[in-house]
Amino acid sequence: MKIPATLPITGDQSRAARFQLGLTQANVIEESGLPGHKLKNFETGRFVPDMPFLENLRDFYTYKGVDLDARQPDTKPATGSAMVRPVSRMCFYVSDQIADDVVDQVLGRMDANDERIAAILRSPVGIGFLSDYSEETEAKQRELFGAMAENYLLFRILQGRNIVAPPQEGRPAATHADLLSTFFGASPLAAVATPVDATVDQEQSEELTEDEA
Repeated sequence: MKIPATLPITGDQSRAARFQLGLTQANVIEESGLPGHKLKNFETGRFVPDMPFLENLRDFYTYKGVDLDARQPDTKPATGSAMVRPVSRMCFYVSDQIADDVVDQVLGRMDANDERIAAILRSPVGIGFLSDYSEETEAKQRELFGAMAENYLLFRILQGRNIVAPPQEGRPAATHADLLSTFFGASPLAAVATPVDATVDQEQSEELTEDEA
């Protein structure tokens, strides 16, 4: 995805505009109708959303009376050595082989998982009648680790390295890889996953060979 030298709005400008208006991210998402995961990831510097999103976000703040004409230094067209500069915060690489719509779907799913994880972490632990924990607590714990595991798998997919092979229909699980494939197969984003990375297949083959020896 090509990123122009000058963006309609930067993540720093978005944060500054929100603070000036006294708005939270949730307020902006609700009032603008823009995808929440895009705003959150944009303001943290994780990725640059599509141009229509950035233009709509800029128009939202402009309508609210915020003057964004005064560009920040990092929005000026870059030339020479200025074209390469360190980022001010950690970010992660998204493979060029991943389509923009898939990136959008994956980030949206990860953001939804994050919200569910936060909700479970805030919930109280229930004591079971004949065990340490109630069935509801144990179910939430499984859901918690499931959401965390799915986010990791989706994160690797964004990097262009899918580590989960498609589940084998009608074949019982023989390895933990089979169980993982069955688990991820229930994800609504399993269909958008790229073919499993060949290096993973090779590593698994070598491990199986060593075990058989």
